[in-house]
Amino acid sequence: MVALVGSPRADGNTADLVEVAAAELGRRGISCDRIVLGEVNILPCQGHEDCESLALCPLEDDACDLLDRVYAADGLILASPVYYEDVSAQMKAFIDRNCFNSTHDIWLRARSIGLIAVAESTGLDETIGTLRRYVALSSKAALTPLTASGFAYRSGDALRNEALVRSVRELAAAMAAELQT
Repeated sequence: MVALVGSPRADGNTADLVEVAAAELGRRGISCDRIVLGEVNILPCQGHEDCESLALCPLEDDACDLLDRVYAADGLILASPVYYEDVSAQMKAFIDRNCFNSTHDIWLRARSIGLIAVAESTGLDETIGTLRRYVALSSKAALTPLTASGFAYRSGDALRNEALVRSVRELAAAMAAELQT
């Protein structure tokens, strides 16, 4: 199973590309768990100084259940639009809430990871860099994420960007091949 995490909205260019990846994975027999970050309640990390001594994160939101789903997945796709030169606020909140798992020596199980970023004009490198840092900090194994990134301005532009759609399909196909071995 691949956890598809991203996009602050269920529609829009990033969501369109997540659907392309999910369809390709499904076509190759891989099930997906879609998580739209804008549809879950993830509070900002409070930086509890005693986080490592707590049995559970004291924040009452959806993050603990969401992280359980993500950390149990065999594969993971992180997808974010570029907002102000980096990941969306929703993705950043998700990333920050991984602090609890980190302080409790809990690591991603994913054997294959994909990163998708969509920008209007700039910020792709910064966004992919942020997602790569999350993977490096959250994985015990040295994983090299697959990436697909490109430009889209108006809603629907990502699906009209043939090179970007092809790149996302190739990312999903490569992930499926890695997960089926």
